[in-house]
Amino acid sequence: MSPRSAAPDAAQSYSSRLGAHRKTGEAAELRKTLKPLMEKRRRARINESLNQLKTLILPLIGKDSSRYSKLEKADILEMTVQFLKEIPAPSARTAAAPRTHAQPGGGQC
Repeated sequence: MSPRSAAPDAAQSYSSRLGAHRKTGEAAELRKTLKPLMEKRRRARINESLNQLKTLILPLIGKDSSRYSKLEKADILEMTVQFLKEIPAPSARTAAAPRTHAQPGGGQC
């Protein structure tokens, strides 16, 4: 192999590496642009879930939702945790109820 024939391969290799770097740079720029949008969507999902949790938990703990329209996120989470702690744990008998013939898979072989 002559030195002249190796030069085009080296140039092509360099240009392909440059193209890959350029693509990587474009991808990084795209991520940089999309990151605030993704973060905004994530925060919106969290806030929507907290609002749903608030509407579910307030009636369960006997609070009037009209009086608690502006609750902090931490308050909603604390109320939910306290409510869940007060729920009695299901007994082993309830969790493993015996099957009857009317239930699918309850028949004898």
